[in-house]
Amino acid sequence: MKIQSILGLLFGLTCTAGVLDAHAAEAYPNKTVTIAVPYAPGGSTDYVTRAVARYLGDAYQKPFLVENKPGASGTIAMAYVARAEPNGYTLMATEMTTTIVPALYAKLSFDPLRDFMPIAQFAEAPYVLVMNPKLPVHNLKELIAYARQKPGQVTFGSGGPGSGPHVAGELLKVVAKIDIKHVPYKGSGPALNDLLGGQIDILITAAPTVAGFIESGKLRAIAVASEKRIPLMQSVPTSAESGLPEFKVSNWFGLTAPRGTPVEVQKSLHAKVKDMLKNAAVLKNLESAGALPAELGPEDFGKKITAEAQRWDKLLTVAGAKLD
Repeated sequence: MKIQSILGLLFGLTCTAGVLDAHAAEAYPNKTVTIAVPYAPGGSTDYVTRAVARYLGDAYQKPFLVENKPGASGTIAMAYVARAEPNGYTLMATEMTTTIVPALYAKLSFDPLRDFMPIAQFAEAPYVLVMNPKLPVHNLKELIAYARQKPGQVTFGSGGPGSGPHVAGELLKVVAKIDIKHVPYKGSGPALNDLLGGQIDILITAAPTVAGFIESGKLRAIAVASEKRIPLMQSVPTSAESGLPEFKVSNWFGLTAPRGTPVEVQKSLHAKVKDMLKNAAVLKNLESAGALPAELGPEDFGKKITAEAQRWDKLLTVAGAKLD
């Protein structure tokens, strides 16, 4: 065979391989994608993640399934995703707990801050302090006074040690100078059930978890832990309006993947999240549940995760919270 023919054949094979590689990259996803949620069904993280999974499934025309892996302050789900093959088919429903567990656990089989690739943040939900209506208080000042009269007797629930509602309660204890008792669960859903049943007194959680129960009167909301009121709860005063501006905490929701996931997958998912937040139906769904659209790309999302970890590390050091 002439040298020109051989070179021509090699060139053709190279071009074909390039086309196949490009096609493979464009084909993501070509099978089911799993999004791990670190809590039991029924909580805010589960709620918003299922909404995102539905949108991504429709956008990609491939199933995006939510898999609940509750327990151990979210570290069961985190470890599962950190160990997964970094190919884009196992994702993490990431929220503020990811930035909290480094301060609580001295030893983990993975690094919550380094073993995940940030993809995008898509929403933020200011926390709201709700209580069982049987508790004889009607605003934040009355709650603080009541708790000071009964140190250690007022109970607050959470989705487990290190969860957002847990550190929100620790924050309230520090800034209000009160002693309230933490009661951990395996998710905000189970905590909410016991709040409704009167087994615990208060819960500080993202609005999507409790919005319907506030509207029906089954729960009483006394403060939104932010500087501005939220559209869903215009009648509920902020912590700043209630005289406790230091009590400020919002959960945020995003997607991450195991470190080493192809950048092309990261870019593709981020682009879909940006498109999702232009969708009127999605925006209405988020806002009606008390979650506001808040998009951050991979770089800015990574910076936020680092900053949040530093914030909670300082708070939990002051509170003396440690799990191992």
